[in-house]
This record gives sequence, structure tokens and C-alpha cells, in this order.
Amino acid sequence: MASGKISFLGQQQNREVAELGLRLKEASENVTTNQMGVQHSVKRPIIKKVLETMAAGMDVSPLFGDIVKAASTKDLVQKKLAYMYISVQAEKNVDLVILAVNTFQNDLQNENPFVRGLALRTLCSMRLTDYVPYMLKSLSHALIDSSAYVRKTALISCVKLFHLAPKEVLDASLIDQLYNTLRDRDPEVVANGIAALNEILRSEGGMTINANIALYLLQRLREFNEWHQCLVLNTLIRYKPSNEDEKFDILNSLDDRLKHHNSGVQLATIKIFIKLTEGMTEIQQDVYKRIKEPILTLLSLGSPEIVYSCLEHVIALMNSSHQFLREDYKYFYRKIKEPSFVTLRKLEILEIIATEKSSKDIIDEISGYITGKDKLITQRSVESITKISFRIESVISYSLEIFMKLLETGIDIIISSIITMLEEFMNESPEKVESSLSVLPLIWTTIDLNSKAGPAFLNLLAIVGYEIPEAPYILESLIEDLENYPTTSFRLQLLDSTVTLFLRRPVECRVMLSKLFKISMEQTENLDIRERALFLYRLLQNDIEKAKEIFKYQRYASKNNSKKDNINMKSKHLPEFNTLSILYGKPSEQFIVELEPIPGLFSKRKDDDFFSSLSLHNISEPDELIPVQPQNLVKEEFTLSSTVSVDAKKFKSYWEGFKEIYEFEVSLLDSPISLTRLTLDDIEAVFEENNIMTMASGGTGDFIKLFLYAQETGSYILMLCEIKLNFNSKIAKVIMKVGHETDQIMNLTKHSEYFSQYLTRCIKICFNSVN
Repeated sequence: MASGKISFLGQQQNREVAELGLRLKEASENVTTNQMGVQHSVKRPIIKKVLETMAAGMDVSPLFGDIVKAASTKDLVQKKLAYMYISVQAEKNVDLVILAVNTFQNDLQNENPFVRGLALRTLCSMRLTDYVPYMLKSLSHALIDSSAYVRKTALISCVKLFHLAPKEVLDASLIDQLYNTLRDRDPEVVANGIAALNEILRSEGGMTINANIALYLLQRLREFNEWHQCLVLNTLIRYKPSNEDEKFDILNSLDDRLKHHNSGVQLATIKIFIKLTEGMTEIQQDVYKRIKEPILTLLSLGSPEIVYSCLEHVIALMNSSHQFLREDYKYFYRKIKEPSFVTLRKLEILEIIATEKSSKDIIDEISGYITGKDKLITQRSVESITKISFRIESVISYSLEIFMKLLETGIDIIISSIITMLEEFMNESPEKVESSLSVLPLIWTTIDLNSKAGPAFLNLLAIVGYEIPEAPYILESLIEDLENYPTTSFRLQLLDSTVTLFLRRPVECRVMLSKLFKISMEQTENLDIRERALFLYRLLQNDIEKAKEIFKYQRYASKNNSKKDNINMKSKHLPEFNTLSILYGKPSEQFIVELEPIPGLFSKRKDDDFFSSLSLHNISEPDELIPVQPQNLVKEEFTLSSTVSVDAKKFKSYWEGFKEIYEFEVSLLDSPISLTRLTLDDIEAVFEENNIMTMASGGTGDFIKLFLYAQETGSYILMLCEIKLNFNSKIAKVIMKVGHETDQIMNLTKHSEYFSQYLTRCIKICFNSVN
């Protein structure tokens, strides 16, 4: 059904490529110069069209020879375009690559340094190990080129070559040459040399840093730009001075870097200062005093993003020095028009640095944030006051006074936040809170009972309900209106609170408790609620005295764990200071994963992938149709089984169990037919033709949904997917899951890529070829 159309489109593509080749052959080699002095050739737009065609997924490898010839030109733009094509198509034209290499060798002798750098970069971008000797020889000469641009390009190309042929690079004399570039007169060349050595020698911990290299880099540090200074400083952190005098020399030489305008340089310098003074307690305290001023300056002058990063680093420093910045707490007060993400971090710091002396000032300041318009800041401010009060018990009464005043505002979010925290106060200091809870009957109608404040309110009401006359009637009204409070946590707490109050005031609560039991056991589908109600009912029925003993109020340990210093600090470690670990709040090994070389940079890959993103969460396929042949769609050995069979029960089991999940969309805006003309039978037939089987399908109005599955031939790897097609938007939304039939643990990333590309192209063909 689809093969005729696909074949026709394939012929059209071949004719288009042949026409481009003919135009390249017929085009003049002349290069003209316009009035602005810019050189322009006739072949440039043709080569640009070739690249556009390649980006669309068409096979343009037959044009390799013509493009190589076009690369020999004085038009620099044309040369760049031609070299881009060569670097992508070299693998498909191994026999002709020697022609391109000869062109590179000629351009490496060109008097223009930009041409030499371009030729070197393209040569080392080819993923062909047969030509590694050419690359090594070219790099060896380029590293001592008279142009700093060529030398910089050579250093980056060394890294590319290392990822292609690591053994050859390490066995050659290239490493010694890289160390020699550290003495280069151009600071950018030196920086590239450091970066190249750190990458190539990463398995050994990076480049070697001895006393001579360390002293040399310190002397030249001010020649580098700010980002290269960060690179140098992060490299110097690995150097271990032999004695204290050497440490002090380094500290003195870096002292002025603490006043640098770039925050990265300052933080990198601070990291070195702290590293060098480890084990020197008195000196390190002096270091903390020295770095205080630069840190506070950054907080005052930096952009919100820089301030946020600095605040995260301040928290890390406070873990090492508990007295750090305690006297400077006012620097962490909120500023006018300050973004909320910065204020949230400042609140975290204020919780940490509050002392007996400063706590009341800090609480007064934070209480002013509670009445603001930002709900998140309101909630977080209430939590901060609570945490400070638990850590410094002398201000608990003061905090409660503030909370009681704020309850009079009648603002829902404020009351709900305070009620939630009052439950924590009740666990911590019940004798100070109980007298304040008489306000509950006056404010309960303004509390958002479906939030965390709902269960907290019910718990407080149960605790002091025997003293509040209105308590049973509040619970009764809630039971009457129970359908408006569907949350499980609220209903569970309502059961507990009603039983608690019943044990103290049985006459007033008997009828409503009976009604609540009936609703919870007979009219709810939630198993947790039903089981809780059944348990409480049987407990009261069998031994009411035992029930009183169980429900007798006890002081539970505070949820904030105040006895162990309830500061909510993240696990941050100074060895990873000035890295993303500080911002993420976790060690680098938890979020940095060693992956294979990125396709299109250092590893071998298909040219179809060059201009197409491999992100499985946002796959963008070429608009032109590509013939679907299961035996050679993604890789030669990847095929789908035509005999796979999965019943509905197994499909459901696999769908719930597979952990590799990918979501992406396929655009069908360029479909030549109206999607409303498609039938489910047509769609299923095309998928089945390509060995993708249908488990279930259906449609209503402008939507179609299909559940599909497929299996790789000769393996137990299954692909399950759900496709939702919207006729109006012409978007197919795909949820794909990949896994092993036997739950075997294995890396399925490659299979996921193959399945997703195969499935995407099948969808494209399906909705472009159904008649």
C-alpha cells in the first residue's frame, strides 16, 4: 500500500541529488569580488543547497568528489561549507577520502592562518582511524605554527583525535608537545593546552602539577581572561605545596584575585585558600575573615543569578565555620523587587546564622515577608520563624505572639501556614501553645482544609477540644460536608480527631461518629480510609478503656528534629566547592554520568544523525520521506520480529514494569493528505507491514489512540508505545517504553534510540502514504 509512493519519492530524491551534482560540474570556478571587497563564487549557493538536502536526511554521498574539488577555492565561505560536508560524508566515501586529505595538506601550507586552522579542524573531525597518522603529523606541525589561532585549533583537535584513537595519541610524542605549549607566549594557547591535557589525562587525574608549573602559572595568571583564570585556578587546586612557606607564598600571590570582578574567579580563589589552610585552624579562621568582604560585595552588587549561586556557596562555608557571617545577618534581608528564588535561600541562611542576640531582629524582619503577595515566601517565612524558635527556645513565646497577631489578618494562606506550624509548636512546647488555641473556632472557616493545614487543624482541635465548647459542632459540620474534603490525609485525621473527642465528650460526639464510620466504611473506595475506620470501630466496640489509653495525648518528637539542630542544611562538601554540586546539593557522582562520546563530535555515527537531535524527549525527523525497510532503517543488524505476540495481560504487566520511558512528539503538519480521511484499519496495516503490532486502538471525534508493540529480532527486547493523534493540530504524541521480557537489568539506551527513530519514521510514512 505504501511501497509505491515511497519508491516514487526515492526516485525524486535521487533526481534532485543528480541535478545538484550536474550543477556543481557545470558551475564556473571563478571567484568574483564585490564592491565591499568580499569574494564570492558561483558554487557557494549550490553547496549550501547540498547541505540543506543532507540536513533533510537525503543521501548526498555521490557528490563527495565534486565537493572535494569545490573545496579548493579562494572563497572562504565556500571552503567552510565544503569542509562541513566532507567531515560528515567521509565515512561513506572511504575510497575518495584520500582526495580530501590531499586538499587538507595543501591548505595546511596556506599563508592564511584561518585556512590552515579550518583544514586542521576538519581533518581531525573525520572519524576514520586509517588516517590517524596524517592527523598526528599535521597536529605535530600545527602545535608549533607561527599563528596563535592555528596553535589553539591544534590543541582542541588533539582532544578530538584522542577520542578517536586514544592509544595512538598516548603512544606518540604529542603529550610532551602539549606540555611544551604551556610556555607559549599567547595566554589563550596556554589555556587551551591546560584544557587539552586535563581531558586527555583525565584517567590519571588531569595534567601533572609540580612546583615549577604551579609557580609559572601563578606568575602568568593575570594575563588570562577571567574564564581562563578559573580554569587555571581549578587546575592549581590539585597542587600540594611542600611546606607552609610555599602555602603562604601562594596565598599572598592570589590575594588580589579575591577582589576580581568575576564571581567565578573569586570563588575559585576562595576554594584554593580553604584547601591550602586545611589542618591550620587559626589560619583558616583568618581566611574566613579575609573572604567575608568579597562575599558580601558579590551579594550586594551581583545579578540575582550570581547572588543565588553565592548564597548556596555561603551555606556550604557555614557548614565548615559556624561563626561565618553571623554578625552580618542584615546582608541577608530581602531587598525590594528581589526574585523569590533568592529570598528563599536568604531565609535558609537566616535560619542558620540566627543567635540569641539577633534572633528577635531576624524574626521581626521575616514576619514582614509573611504579609506579602508571594504565597511561597509567606509559607517559607512561617517555617523559618518556626525553625529559629525551635533552635533558640527563648524566642518561642515571642514567635507565638507574632503568629497570633497574624491570624487576625483573616488571609487564607497566612492562617493555613501558621496552623500547620502551630502543630509543630504543640509537639515542641505544648504548655506555651495550648492557651493560644482558643482562636481555632474563630478562624477555622478561613483555613484551606484540603492543604496540609487541614489535618494540622483537626489534630489541634482534638488536642484542646475538651476545652473548646464549639469543637464537636465544628467536626459535625465537616462530616456533613465531607464530600468537599476528598483528600486521604484529611479524612484519616478526621477519623482520629473525632474518636479522640468522642472519648472525652461521648454524649456530643456519638451520633456524628456513627455517621462518619458509616460513610468511611460503606461509601468510600479508599482502602486506607476504610481499614482505619474499621480498626477504630472494632477498637471502641471491644475495649473502650484501651482506646482511651491509645488516644491519650502524648508529646511526640518534633518533626523538625530540633534537638539535633533543625537547620535544614544540604549535604555540601568543600572539595566540590565552586561546582554544580553546591547548586544541586548532592555529590557530583550522583548527577554526572560517564557516557559514550557524543555522536557527531568524536565517535563514529551515521550521517542522518548529524543535523537531527538524538534526544528521545524531542525527536525532530526530516520532513522528506525515507523508505522504511526494517532490515536497514537504523542499523544494519537492527530488525523487528514479524512473529511477536503479546496478549493484553502481558502487555499491561510489561507497561507497568518497564522503567525506560520516553515521551516525544511527531509533527504531521506537512502531511499531503487530510488526516480525517484515515481509518484505523489503514493505520494499523501500515504499522503491521513494518512489524509493529497493534494491541488496541480506538478513536473519538478529532482523536485516535493506539497501543502498539514490537520486538527486536533474536532478542527479548520489547518496545511498547501509546500514540495519541490529534487531527486538528496534526501532532502525534508518543509515550514509548522499552524493556526486557525477563526483567533482566541491562543498558537499553541504544535500543531506545533505534526504536524511537524507527517508530518516528514509520509514523511519518504512515500518515504520508495512506491513500
